[in-house]
Amino acid sequence: MKAVGIVTEYNPFHNGHLYHIEQAKKLTGADVVIAVMSGNFVQRGEPAIFDKWTRAQVALQNGVDIVIELPTFFAVQPSHIFTEGAVKLLAAMGVEDIVFGSEHADVDFLTLAKNAPDVQLSKKSDAGNFKDRKQTFASAYAHELEMSTGFKLEDPNDILAFGYARAVSKLGLESQINLRPIQRMSAGYHDKTFNEDQKIASASSIRLALHKGKLEKLADVVPNETKALLSSSANTINFEQPFWQLLKYRLVTDTVGQLGQIYQMAEGLEHRLSAMALGEPGPQSYQSYIKAVKSKRYTFARIQRTLLYTLANIKVDQMQAAMQDAYLRVLGFTPLGQQYLNVTKKHLDLPLISKVDMSLAKSNLRLDYKAGKLWQMLATGDNVPQQDVSRVPILVEKEK
Repeated sequence: MKAVGIVTEYNPFHNGHLYHIEQAKKLTGADVVIAVMSGNFVQRGEPAIFDKWTRAQVALQNGVDIVIELPTFFAVQPSHIFTEGAVKLLAAMGVEDIVFGSEHADVDFLTLAKNAPDVQLSKKSDAGNFKDRKQTFASAYAHELEMSTGFKLEDPNDILAFGYARAVSKLGLESQINLRPIQRMSAGYHDKTFNEDQKIASASSIRLALHKGKLEKLADVVPNETKALLSSSANTINFEQPFWQLLKYRLVTDTVGQLGQIYQMAEGLEHRLSAMALGEPGPQSYQSYIKAVKSKRYTFARIQRTLLYTLANIKVDQMQAAMQDAYLRVLGFTPLGQQYLNVTKKHLDLPLISKVDMSLAKSNLRLDYKAGKLWQMLATGDNVPQQDVSRVPILVEKEK
């Protein structure tokens, strides 16, 4: 069977994701759709509004055949690590194509990646752009890329597309995997609103409408399964206030030296985080704290990720060690996906995990287990399900 890969967060699953799956099948003629999906926390450092099992089930009900969890050590990372991790897992699963959305689907991203400046060399560069603390590294690198290739890399999906291409090139997968961009439809990644006649809306605008209690606006932009979830208040996230209370405790009780050991706590950022948390009267909310910490050197996403690492006490050596031990955690499959797994599991280069016991939770899956426990603490509802130990993959019989 031929497999196509997609990289997702499904936060939440909407009609744009449905279009993505349909186009992936149409473009490639694939028998099986494999989604590598972020777990309980997404790339910008926030918890997903529904847990990974719930999101996996909706995906399987809407055209995906296998859902593989993108581990926390890849999922909550800058784009170049996020995309390389996803490509590594999809390659291990034997996909022949990766289909992704892009604001400029006509661009040859693989050629662009091959002609791009080296990221690690750029970080060490003495060039003024990278010494300038009035802009982020991403902005400085985008400027260098534009100078060397003529392409301005600034749109969110183009950045991910570039990351997939760079990962394919770096991992030597050009002969194994075809990259197939599709034009992003209707809604921009960061759109906060959508019109009544739109059938596709951004996940950001859907989450905002949900936050404002405007459920009636969502009827035409999400499939029935997501509609049912959004209408229920059980096992979703009440994010900012409880997250802020837990985080504030860490920030005011840890020393600057302890904070300095946290992953991505670079360039003295720990001093700024501590000072802003301990100041008087001090920020009263998560958002006000981020705004107080924000500078031109750091993006909001970078700060949010660092704050999540801080709350979860993820240290540099822990993250680096975890990234060396990638695995394939199966969250669910359809009968067709199960058939594909039965054939391919004999030839996998990475460990295939279908059930987690406490031994795994304390070793290989330590960061995912920690993220799952944190998600459970933030979730509303009386019966928040366990996220890892003893959970087995979901089997969805019904296929669309």
